[in-house]
Amino acid sequence: MEDVAPAPRAQAQLRWLDLLPVLVFTILGVILVFAAVVALARLDHFFYRANLETIALSATLAIYLAFGAGIAVALRRLGSPLAFLGLHWPTPRDLVLTLALVVPWYIGIAVVTALSSAALNGGHVVPGNSRQLFIQHPHGLGILVLALLVTAVAAPICEEAFFRGMLFRLLRRHLPLWAAVLLSAMAFGLAHASPTVSFALLPVFTYMGIVLAVVYAWTGSLTNTVLLHGLNNAVGTVTVYALLSR
Repeated sequence: MEDVAPAPRAQAQLRWLDLLPVLVFTILGVILVFAAVVALARLDHFFYRANLETIALSATLAIYLAFGAGIAVALRRLGSPLAFLGLHWPTPRDLVLTLALVVPWYIGIAVVTALSSAALNGGHVVPGNSRQLFIQHPHGLGILVLALLVTAVAAPICEEAFFRGMLFRLLRRHLPLWAAVLLSAMAFGLAHASPTVSFALLPVFTYMGIVLAVVYAWTGSLTNTVLLHGLNNAVGTVTVYALLSR
């Protein structure tokens, strides 16, 4: 009797339910970090005030770690999450592509910022959100390294994994490309809304989300979007640090 080979196992698919662990971990992270910061402020107010900038950046990093943990839990059943996302160590081709996109990227940001400033900010200059990183005047390279760890490493990896690697792909399964790009970009823009961020910056974040989603759809590689996103954040962080350190 001839042996029958077992049917190949169906590849696991991303589900809308997979977004739940990300939201739960992130919300819990925010609550726990907020509670820890409040407790520290009450226990030693002098230390808290003296190290406010370091504490704020460390708290932000902790929240991103919770965000990333939620993504890892959500994708664990896929077998090879990094391959699923298209995330790998950068190759020379990835670096060349990122550098080639830098100029059009910043031209687009300049145009959208100018239009948003005219329409939503009375023609006044729109303040960048990188300024919010440094509550006080930064002192020493240590605070810059911590800020870059948050903005140029943790934020790009976590945000790209969620907004492009998960949300965009889920939307793309049910919607035309343009709709998936636009909706995921709008979600990306709204996620950056806060009392400390100018409303006029939201179109800029949405533009960034559109470009990053298009790059991801075009290359199938999250590495390219992480590099572009990280480079943008690094430039903004270093620029603000240099200006405030004068």
